[in-house]
Amino acid sequence: MRSAVVCPCHDVTRADIEDAIDHGHTDPETIKRATAVYMGACQGKFCSPLVQSILVERGVERVGEQRRPAARLPAAPVPLGALLAPAERARLASGESADDAPRPPRTCPGVDERDG
Repeated sequence: MRSAVVCPCHDVTRADIEDAIDHGHTDPETIKRATAVYMGACQGKFCSPLVQSILVERGVERVGEQRRPAARLPAAPVPLGALLAPAERARLASGESADDAPRPPRTCPGVDERDG
């Protein structure tokens, strides 16, 4: 069962977590740094209970002890416009709406080939 996926956001398996523990990463914070669990789109909502159960099985934590990595806020607020590419920023400054922008065709790898 070592190939069971613990974190689908980053494809982290049970084996990855166990290897991290074997290398001395027994705290959720260091496991996060070693494997990227807790850092996906779910922010640990999916993987946290699974990591916790592995830590309990391995005798690193007690049942009911729920430690999580520290949450880190941005050092300074960043306006969303600062993240835009210069061409996109210029397009929006000219008054063009987002609906007017050309969009790439929507494709889904693996699915589109089967639909062919």
